[in-house]
Amino acid sequence: MQLFSSWTGGDFLLFYIMLLALSVAAAWWLPAFLREPGRRGESDDIESIALLAGGRQRMTDSLLADLYVRGGLAPLDAGKLVVAEPNLSASPAGQALLSIASPLTLPDARRAIQAHSDRVAARLRRAGLLLRPEEHARIRWISVAPLAALFFVGVYRQRAGSALGEPTGFLVILLAMTAVLAVIRFVVTDPRTAAGVAAVKDLRARSQRFSRAPRSDEVAMAVALFGTGVLVGTPWEPVHAMRQPGNDGGGADGDSGGGSGCGGGGCGGCGG
Repeated sequence: MQLFSSWTGGDFLLFYIMLLALSVAAAWWLPAFLREPGRRGESDDIESIALLAGGRQRMTDSLLADLYVRGGLAPLDAGKLVVAEPNLSASPAGQALLSIASPLTLPDARRAIQAHSDRVAARLRRAGLLLRPEEHARIRWISVAPLAALFFVGVYRQRAGSALGEPTGFLVILLAMTAVLAVIRFVVTDPRTAAGVAAVKDLRARSQRFSRAPRSDEVAMAVALFGTGVLVGTPWEPVHAMRQPGNDGGGADGDSGGGSGCGGGGCGGCGG
């Protein structure tokens, strides 16, 4: 006997919608519940804080903001900066940005610091603030499992209904929605440990003023914790302009350290 054979199309759609809501809630709840605890600690260098708070893109933004404030970079066109002082004292990642001869765009900056962000991510994993790749992969698959199970139930019913000549258009739309939600959940899954999430939360709580009116010596940390939006209305707004649609060459990568999104955002730009 076929499953749901005695159900009308409307009955199954109502059942599916209810399960979809429950599956979405489970997909966002499971990672928080099953996340590795990690080790409580603090990283006081801005590059580590930026990557932990918002991923590799946030680290790039923070470095650009720091170099711009200190005169190493100057505005050129909308969404582009140019190196103004290549000999400015900077970290190895900052020096990689200052070595770019052509007008500097976000894709240029991301590529230039790739190796440096890899090293920062590895250091955060050793510190117990980021998940190891296999732990992150496990969390990702667990988080999409409820949506995947529901999708296959829906496909089964759609095929059965289609074979009987029943209209299944609305169910197909729900299946597509389920697939999209599963992809989003997989991409934005937060790659931090519970300790990493708590560390960023504590830093933001102690640095709320940075999000409203950062001073020049606070700009790099403000961007690291809250993103380039804190630069709007300040003399350093050209760094934020690089993130506007059409200027960023493809958008943020949403990764908080190793392989996603996020961007965490959640994680301040990484998901949950």
